[in-house]
Amino acid sequence: MNISVQICGLMNILVLLIFYSGAKQLNLYKRRVFYYILLISAANLCFDIGSVVAIHYQNTLSSWIVMLICRLYLCMIIIESIAAIIYTIADVFPKHIHKTIAGAFAVVCMSECIAIFYNPLHIFANGREVYTYGQSVNIMYICTAVNISIIWISSFVFGEKVRQRRKQAVRLWMLIWLFGMGIQTYDHSLIVGGFATSLGIMVVFFMLENPEGYMDNQYDCLNNVALSEFVDELIQNDEFFVLCSISLDNASHRQRNNEKEEKRIAKYIEYFSKMKKAHVFKTPDNSIVLVSDNTPDMKYLMNEFLDEFSSPVSGSQDHCIIWVENCYGITSFVEFKKLVRFFRNKRRIDETQFIHITREMVEDYQSQDKIKKEIKSALKEDRVEVFLQPIYNTEEKRYTSAEALVRIRNTDGSLMPPGLFIPVAEATGQINAIGRRVLEKTCDFLANSDAIALGIEYIEVNLSVVQAEKLALFDDIMNTVRYFKVSPKRINLEITESALIHSKEAIIDNMNKLRKVGFTFALDDFGKGESNLMYLVEMPFDILKLDMDMTKAFHVNRKAKSAVKTVRYMAKEMNLKIVAEGIETRDELFAFLKYDIEYIQGYYFSKPLPMPEFIDFVRKYNEEHGIRHCFDE
Repeated sequence: MNISVQICGLMNILVLLIFYSGAKQLNLYKRRVFYYILLISAANLCFDIGSVVAIHYQNTLSSWIVMLICRLYLCMIIIESIAAIIYTIADVFPKHIHKTIAGAFAVVCMSECIAIFYNPLHIFANGREVYTYGQSVNIMYICTAVNISIIWISSFVFGEKVRQRRKQAVRLWMLIWLFGMGIQTYDHSLIVGGFATSLGIMVVFFMLENPEGYMDNQYDCLNNVALSEFVDELIQNDEFFVLCSISLDNASHRQRNNEKEEKRIAKYIEYFSKMKKAHVFKTPDNSIVLVSDNTPDMKYLMNEFLDEFSSPVSGSQDHCIIWVENCYGITSFVEFKKLVRFFRNKRRIDETQFIHITREMVEDYQSQDKIKKEIKSALKEDRVEVFLQPIYNTEEKRYTSAEALVRIRNTDGSLMPPGLFIPVAEATGQINAIGRRVLEKTCDFLANSDAIALGIEYIEVNLSVVQAEKLALFDDIMNTVRYFKVSPKRINLEITESALIHSKEAIIDNMNKLRKVGFTFALDDFGKGESNLMYLVEMPFDILKLDMDMTKAFHVNRKAKSAVKTVRYMAKEMNLKIVAEGIETRDELFAFLKYDIEYIQGYYFSKPLPMPEFIDFVRKYNEEHGIRHCFDE
């Protein structure tokens, strides 16, 4: 009998079944579908072998038994092709919808099988050449071809929803199967169709469904790949779950795979695995993630863990637990991972060990993430604009400078408020790219407009804390001004007071390098937060900018007025110019003029203006000899 190839294929499938059933498993819906495919494939090969045996012994067996086995074999081929369709689209739909679709395909499969049973089937047997033919076989080929076509079409139509490796694995499976069936059709003595199917399923197994691919072998627990698929399936099916991420606070300060670190992680994983109240995962960043569908179980687990491992005796208090209950509208594991990382990074070491992420926190994160994406898009699409607010020179009685203020233009033409995107840009590091763009646009403006001819001596450009500390700051700024052929004296770099706290030495070094080539510096927001007079003593500032809150308090608070007077005296002694920000009324203007403040900035003169409007504004007033009418009583 010509059954050796089929037996090899059956052994392949049986080995996969044994290996698959004995491994540690997640109860994933998609993996259950694959398990059924293994069973169907095993049944298919059994009927393939059975049909050859039945034909071989057709003279001793009842004819209806032989025909039944042969027809069942043809039906199993169709059933397996239908099962492959169901498996291919397992990523596409939630479980309840997928089950409905699977039911519809089962009805189709049943009708195709009925057609096989109610149409003629003939047997040919001549030595090793054994096969069936007739209308039933033709129906099998047609139905299988249609089903395989549906698989190929589905892998393209649902391309964005089907995982890339699933598409590749299923397509390769179908190619091997078609190749085997083609060989068998061409030469009936080569019964390799079932064996080809087993090879295709082995490809799918090793590319997608190998349980070892879900395991962290070092810690004998599930890994990040398993976590990703598990959480994605829970989200897709809108199932309730609780996720806890436990990270070691000192992990980032130690060498990866540190022996002590590994022992602690192994100890935690062993503890959680014994409790058996949640799935335990180990992630690449040395975090342990627990997932459960039962809140009381998870609370019990966390309380026991904290009692066990957060005592002074254990010496293991430096961990952080992030608790997320329900997905709160998050649509993928990738987004979930970003959410957990965001709140972990936001937490300081000296804060609580336990962070319970609420719906409001998620909504706030999503809002910030949306702004982050909008900033990225605006930088790419050149929707980052620079507005200029004129600064009035009280000695020359005209506008001699301006402050460059960044704005982001929304796609609908409106402007995003700076108070909305600046904090996000600072938190995400995008402030660097924004700062570079502002300097480039400012230099372009100075080089290609009438600003200097109209009396503008310099423009103030803000430096973020990260920019100010960069070792490459000098080269970055010099490359920009050289490209636009702008003199360094035309740029005054503003540094916010709070920025100096992080790395004062690095900033002083950068300031000294830049001042040597002609740049000047302004200390921005002086009087806001924790003012430190040593900044003025130690750092080479040229201008001191009084914060708007200070200038407002000056008019209503006697102590604030005394403070401004003292700052004015100190600035003169230190040869510093002063800019009073936030001047909005005539009374505020005249109050500061009495103290010989050199520069005034605020809405009393002008709001920040787009660059073309700024040129028109300066031309109008500077060419008309300033705004002396503002001082007329």
